[in-house]
Amino acid sequence: MLVVPSIARAQLVGRDLPRMGTFEISGGALWSGGYSFETALANETRNPTTGTAPLTLFQGKPRLDTATGAEAHLGMYLGRRVSIEGGVQFSRPSLTVRTSADFENAPETTAASPITQYVIDGSLLYQFRSGRLGPFVSVGAGYLRQILENNSIVETGNEIHGGGGVKYWFGGGRRFGFRAEARVSSRSGGVSLDALAKRRLVPAVSAGLVYLF
Repeated sequence: MLVVPSIARAQLVGRDLPRMGTFEISGGALWSGGYSFETALANETRNPTTGTAPLTLFQGKPRLDTATGAEAHLGMYLGRRVSIEGGVQFSRPSLTVRTSADFENAPETTAASPITQYVIDGSLLYQFRSGRLGPFVSVGAGYLRQILENNSIVETGNEIHGGGGVKYWFGGGRRFGFRAEARVSSRSGGVSLDALAKRRLVPAVSAGLVYLF
């Protein structure tokens, strides 16, 4: 009777993890890169006596700044090395506009407006090793939602991403570990101040904890 619990525990710890049907949950901190928009000109119609070309009052350089946030994933293994997962990212970047070249020689100024940003995505992962240290690659797509300050404007878009990372499992049971990942997201839609729609590359780095159950 004393030996049976020890045998049961040894069988549980010794089982191969992950395996088909194993679930994995992870979460942690996120850093997301920013990008710049085309320079915008504040033009007005000239007095006909001074010419026909527009009069530029000032120019503005808009940019979506880098941001920190959080992310979470829930995945299911299709085998020891392949898994699918759904994830959500949350961050609060700022949309900044730096004005310059003022017609009346006013000093350069910068105006900022915070944006609440969500990315909901799905990914396919392949893990190269099933030991304690497991490098992996991922590819997937998602939905982008950006909300300007006071919910005044809501913009949506889509994204496709690819990247890779590593999982390090603590102890021999491989239940609890550390996950770090870097990816590049190609995004379309969302907040844009460009004349023509275009896709933008956004790098992201995340790190946090992972648990198998």
